[in-house]
Amino acid sequence: MGKNERRNSTQNMKKAGITHPSKPVSDPNKFIQYPGNIQSSPGGKKTLKPDPAQYNQRKSRKTVRKQRNRHLLATAVLVAILLAILVFISLKVLFIVRHVEMQGSERYTQAEIINYCAVPLEENIFKIDTATLEQNLPLEFTYVESARVQRKLPDKILVTITDSIPTYYGINYEGQLETYTIYSQGFKQLTTQAAAPAGLMGIDADLSDAASKETLDSIIEKLSQSGYTGVTMIKVNSTGDISLIYDNRVQVNLGTVLDIDYKLKMSFYVINNELTETDRGVIDSTQAGSCVFQPSNK
Repeated sequence: MGKNERRNSTQNMKKAGITHPSKPVSDPNKFIQYPGNIQSSPGGKKTLKPDPAQYNQRKSRKTVRKQRNRHLLATAVLVAILLAILVFISLKVLFIVRHVEMQGSERYTQAEIINYCAVPLEENIFKIDTATLEQNLPLEFTYVESARVQRKLPDKILVTITDSIPTYYGINYEGQLETYTIYSQGFKQLTTQAAAPAGLMGIDADLSDAASKETLDSIIEKLSQSGYTGVTMIKVNSTGDISLIYDNRVQVNLGTVLDIDYKLKMSFYVINNELTETDRGVIDSTQAGSCVFQPSNK
């Protein structure tokens, strides 16, 4: 092929958008397939046209993502609508108060408790403020120690009352006049009377002070757990000055709560094994390693 023919062939290939490789092809008859169709841009630069299969694959992925997002959005809207319908049905149709009952109290009647609670019938059960009722019932009724107000699905409010039981008494000194304040098992003040109560344990402690009240409660619990009976008065002048009165005739000084279990054990051993039923006096158990009885002349 002469120079003119090669020049014409090159020009024709350029017009057709085909360029020669950088190196000459050893076999002029060999067919070379390029990865895409080569086109000329308006600026004269050669650009590679994307492969149609790859283009369709990318387009298919975008379509799948769009369809997935539309399905997710439609599902979310449907769930929201269903939830709204369920909430409406539960508020207006289901869980409506139709029964209010009281149990547990032997001091108050159903009518007294239920009338105070004033739970409206045909109201949604979840709109009833059970926490406020539980808080106010012991404040309103002297002999209600605690209250529990429960929603019993589908349509009942149940009020469970724990009655206050007179358990302790405290002595009030007003000049030469003595009065007695009666307390419940949880140290709730019940009433005040002029006559000395029978069958109750006396307490002498500042119940408004959290530390004194906690110490008193701890001593009572230890006496109960250990089976120590016959204590007629517990005195907590401070957390470091604790004493007991046994059978209204023997005072047991315990001092602090340190080693209190051992002090109680030794004190009751002396009471049960070394004292007679008529002995009076003071047992000094303020030191854990010592328990000394000092008789009284009275």
